[in-house]
Amino acid sequence: MNVTFILPGHGGGGGAHSVVQESVGLKQFGVRPAIATTEHTMDAFRANYPELDEAGVEIAVFQDAKDLADSLAQCDLAVATTYESLHLLRNAKPLCGNKKLRTAYYVQDYEPFFVAPGTPEWTRARTSYSAMPDQLLFAKTDWLCEIVRANHGQPVTRVSPSIDHKTYYPGPDHSGRRPTICAMIRPKTPRRAPRRTARILEQIAERFDDKVELLAFGASPEELIRNGIRTSERIAQSGHLSREGVAAVLRTSDIFLDLSDYQAFGRTALEGMACGCIPVLPQIGGADEFARNFVNAMVVDTRDEEAILRAVSDLLSLDDKTRRTMRNAAMKTSLDYSVEKAAYTEYVAFSEFLTA
Repeated sequence: MNVTFILPGHGGGGGAHSVVQESVGLKQFGVRPAIATTEHTMDAFRANYPELDEAGVEIAVFQDAKDLADSLAQCDLAVATTYESLHLLRNAKPLCGNKKLRTAYYVQDYEPFFVAPGTPEWTRARTSYSAMPDQLLFAKTDWLCEIVRANHGQPVTRVSPSIDHKTYYPGPDHSGRRPTICAMIRPKTPRRAPRRTARILEQIAERFDDKVELLAFGASPEELIRNGIRTSERIAQSGHLSREGVAAVLRTSDIFLDLSDYQAFGRTALEGMACGCIPVLPQIGGADEFARNFVNAMVVDTRDEEAILRAVSDLLSLDDKTRRTMRNAAMKTSLDYSVEKAAYTEYVAFSEFLTA
């Protein structure tokens, strides 16, 4: 089975991580995976994911639909990973001369939420779910499957999410020391609520003073200032981090704040759980598949800033034994999400689709 994932860009985000690690995982099921990415970002993409070369996953490079079509000449299944890549695939398919080629769309978020309603981009995002006849749509949470079905009448096959346990694993227990709270502030992704996150960190600093350490990552100080976000010296800034850098921060932290408007899945929160870090995360979206309030996480309405602060306060007020119990439950939960399991569910979905 020759499968090509179409993944424009340099990577570095959760969606790209999923595609890369699951491509590597698919090899053990006899699949020949490839990833097609853009020529101008190829060097950065390779640098972000050296494991692709190590695992023998081919990286195909394209500039336009004709280039992409050439790389699909021997492909059984071409998988779009964003609405833009879906429309690119739609243009490329008639040019490739491959009559056996089938298409799929890995729905990793509900992308009409990314842009203003009524704009051309919104229309392109909305039409992507039905733009190609007989395409396989698949997603990693029931929430995503349901939101596409409800809004577009399209069935979506459920596959398992994955996290890379070789990168995200626990460090030592931090009982007895001052708690560390970390958060991602990423201005380029407004739905991740960078301003809300910065405000909450400042309020935590004011309320708890030197009782906590505060850490932020995801953007350089200059990037934050350009976007009108200024944080006090109480919040240490780590800037842009690699996957290994994010994992190191999560391992040294006790609480991770994901204050997004919603989460289609909640990858970084689950990676934090794998590192022994208890997340505070939004109740809207798909995170309820693994997050249990006061068991392995704190689940809140992130539109209510007082509710967020109460959740943080509740965690900080726990005795060491109770917090350790939540930490252990978080780590245990993360073990249910492996690259191997995700790759297997995709292998089954692809096999059944191609032989139907």
